[in-house]
Amino acid sequence: MSSNKKRINLSFSMSSPIQRRAWKKLTEIPAGQRTAAVCRMVCEYKGQQELLDAVRQTIRQELRGVQLTKEEAQDSVRAGDVDESVLGFLLALQEGDEMT
Repeated sequence: MSSNKKRINLSFSMSSPIQRRAWKKLTEIPAGQRTAAVCRMVCEYKGQQELLDAVRQTIRQELRGVQLTKEEAQDSVRAGDVDESVLGFLLALQEGDEMT
């Protein structure tokens, strides 16, 4: 008879900062609630990544037809329309650079 339950075993290295943080957070969850919490965290993380990818794709599509020259960018900054960091972000997206 096969079970509807699946099991996964994890081990955490306390010498790894991210794994140590994950272990601490997991042990703060009351026993009996950990499986549901882990499932929720994994699904929410995946959903956030999918949303972020969709937003990036939309921004790139919208910026495809936009061409900014350095002179136009400098004029915009002088006029106070665009902050330099925002302009850099937009130019990076236009060029297809990953921001993560």
